[in-house]
Amino acid sequence: MAAAAAAIAGLVVAQGGAASLASLGNFFFGPKLVRAEVITSEAGVIHDYRVDRGRIRLITSSSLTLLEKDGTVVAIPVAPTASVTLGGKTVLLKQLKRGFTATTVRDGPASASTVIATR
Repeated sequence: MAAAAAAIAGLVVAQGGAASLASLGNFFFGPKLVRAEVITSEAGVIHDYRVDRGRIRLITSSSLTLLEKDGTVVAIPVAPTASVTLGGKTVLLKQLKRGFTATTVRDGPASASTVIATR
């Protein structure tokens, strides 16, 4: 599960590598992204990843509330062990601020395992 979440997160911030992969990542996970669902099969186990992107409206010790580009407001639980980055640097969830843009990745009903934020 962690490997797939990392791969999805890598697409979210794809900046290098093969031009086609970067282009695909930018097309699907660039600034126009509202939300996505990615289904993978790993060793016979199906994972249903949810990717959400929006402006942070509210932050608690265990969740983010995002306002997505289509006007949807979504509360996303964040795992205590989640990878949280701001501008590419690892930070604590509480260091994120209202108004920052955040992209989250979660597997099914689980809490987000990845949060990628920018100012």
